[in-house]
Amino acid sequence: MAMSRRAELVAQLLDALRRTNALSVAMSQGAAERIGVNTTDLHCLNLLSDGPLTASELARRAGITTASVTGVIDRLEAVGYVRRERDRVDRRKVVVTLQTQEAAQVIGPVFAPFVRAWRGALDDYTDEQLELIAGFLDRTEEVFQSEVGRMRAE
Repeated sequence: MAMSRRAELVAQLLDALRRTNALSVAMSQGAAERIGVNTTDLHCLNLLSDGPLTASELARRAGITTASVTGVIDRLEAVGYVRRERDRVDRRKVVVTLQTQEAAQVIGPVFAPFVRAWRGALDDYTDEQLELIAGFLDRTEEVFQSEVGRMRAE
């Protein structure tokens, strides 16, 4: 029995997501090598670009143990990409803050060509199409978050 047009499109999209994810992992590995950190360290830098996090929150979001995150923070602090600071509200808490300028000097040039290429790739889309794509990516992120949570809970 032939697949419906919709089933074909869904299969095509799922396959494209799988391939894109594999390329994303390869790109992260290549970028981490150029920056001089490992992929877990780069992943944590990416998470910290959204704002300061406690070590335990960073560990949870990165999917690593709190023991492992201590090593990550030590390495990133040694090269000047992050700083441990006392929480302004709860002085007992320590938050990890991305040193934006220091990190941007090294990381920016690695990702700038990629960002330029993406901007160029998006030029041909209408505002309405970009809204649709942004909505799809928001849903994709929600699915990933939900599935990561489910995997960790099992």
